Amino acid sequence: DVCSSDLVGRYSWTRWRIEGQAAAKRPLSGQLTWWFGGFYGGTLNQYIWTGTWHPSALVAVEVTGERDIGDLPQGHFVQQVSGTRVRFNVSPDLQISSYWQYDTASRSVGTNTKLRWTFRPLGDLFVIYNHNVRQILDRWRLDSNQLLVKLQYAFRS
Repeated sequence: DVCSSDLVGRYSWTRWRIEGQAAAKRPLSGQLTWWFGGFYGGTLNQYIWTGTWHPSALVAVEVTGERDIGDLPQGHFVQQVSGTRVRFNVSPDLQISSYWQYDTASRSVGTNTKLRWTFRPLGDLFVIYNHNVRQILDRWRLDSNQLLVKLQYAFRS
């Protein structure tokens, strides 16, 4: 095990990125990214992908994933995160989206559901619900719950 005091100090490294993307205006689009280079005295390779399907102007379904492979002086690790987002544009003034994510390291599922209502040209209301479950098969083993309400309004003179 690595003690956090073993990692105290200044670190600097160079990271590189190669990226490819299909136009987001198409019914099917996507992006692939590979980050690579130094990381805390070792190396880290990150593979990130996103695919989006727009069955209509009102709906978008997005699938995302990330695989991180690290080789550090303290050891080797692999972590994966995958997620799905669904967006509904009910009207130009009302959008609802929900994002579900699974993390292999913590074996947890997290959700983020957001409602955005533009009630005036300079005013927005956001209602956001976050829900995290530590054990997938036991829906009552909560890690956290959060309900946020945000009102944003710009005053112009």
